[in-house]
Amino acid sequence: MQDIVAVILEIQQGNERLREEFVSSNLEKIRQYASFICRRTLDWQNDDELSISLAAFNRAVDRFDGDRGVDFYPFARQLIKNSLIDYFKSLRKENALEAVSLERESFGSPVEVSASQREFSRELEKRERAYEIHRFAELLGEFSLTLEDLVRSSPSHRDTREMLKGLARRVGEDNNLVERIYREKKLPMKEIQLLTGAKRKTLEKWRRYLLSLVIIRSCEELDLMGQYIWGMEGVSGSEES
Repeated sequence: MQDIVAVILEIQQGNERLREEFVSSNLEKIRQYASFICRRTLDWQNDDELSISLAAFNRAVDRFDGDRGVDFYPFARQLIKNSLIDYFKSLRKENALEAVSLERESFGSPVEVSASQREFSRELEKRERAYEIHRFAELLGEFSLTLEDLVRSSPSHRDTREMLKGLARRVGEDNNLVERIYREKKLPMKEIQLLTGAKRKTLEKWRRYLLSLVIIRSCEELDLMGQYIWGMEGVSGSEES
């Protein structure tokens, strides 16, 4: 996979041609995320929200600091989201996000305003999670898998899930192996067996589930899903034979 941190660093050093290429390659991601926030399909020719989102994405490129341990795409989404919130507030658009109420003069008290803001934040978080699930489904599709396939392939025992989380963490730390997985659209079982010491039988049995974990672990766009799965907890190294 492309080293995004290195690309952004080169852009920040003045490579405008690379900026144009990088932004152009991310236009569909920007449109999809902005559409999720706005709760409707946006069009580059007609919607100011996309111009605002594009400007925010460029600011994310300019401000991103890879040394802070923050992934780029979650950082860019935060700037896009904040910019859209400011935009809707400035225009005082009623029903700008359909079911979500922004702060308006019609609110009678600070308590009502605060409650509305909390509801607005919760709604945005729901959309953020919805976006990641949508993106995850797209990535699974590149490997000829669906969410339904994943449900059918998921282990029922906690120890097995913890073991597979540990394997995915090990695999995700090997950039060359991850690049090969995305290039060949499959898990190289022999290499993973050598890297992790896992039994071939175990890898074959849980191939789909392990692949899904590697996708989540290696994709910056699935930051919330990754936090939900791994968080700050220790990962068991035990195996299921």
